[in-house]
Amino acid sequence: MAGKVGIALALGALLLALQAPAPAAGAGRLLDGVPFPEESFDFVTWDPVLKRTPNREWRRWGTPATVERVELVLREYHDAHPEAARVLVGDLSRPHGGFFGARYGGLGHASHQTGLDVDVYYPRLDGRERAALRPAQVDRGLAQELVDRFVRSGATRIFVGPRVGLRGPRRIVSRLVYHDDHLHVRYPAAD
Repeated sequence: MAGKVGIALALGALLLALQAPAPAAGAGRLLDGVPFPEESFDFVTWDPVLKRTPNREWRRWGTPATVERVELVLREYHDAHPEAARVLVGDLSRPHGGFFGARYGGLGHASHQTGLDVDVYYPRLDGRERAALRPAQVDRGLAQELVDRFVRSGATRIFVGPRVGLRGPRRIVSRLVYHDDHLHVRYPAAD
């Protein structure tokens, strides 16, 4: 069983690497990054390793543009659904970017190296501020709305879970294993 999990992890990392655009100057580094806020009226950060809020600060650094875009998307989403629970925001990058593999907990991240990637957890049907344990707990209508909002905000890639049933433009939205509890959003590097 462990061998199958290792193979699946390697294939998932390879798929991410193949689908990722080549990193910009400073490849694998986050230059002039800013921390994503711990929480607001619209969101709260989620630590996927410790399974709690808030996420540790060293796991949530991004480019100023990425942080601003995510905050704006979640503000507009909350304005449209003031009764909904806050959205959980997971990992972005380490403070200076670079390798963010399994040694940092969980499965690690193949692409969270430059502050352009962010994990956003699907809203739950029961409204709890916790990650869904299985796709049946996901509020698919609200989750699809988040995908649509991130597409409109300029995301270049969004990975969704294969068992959640979400969709979007094929050039942007793809199904990927290990994403049945969250979507992975990537923004372009600043010009």
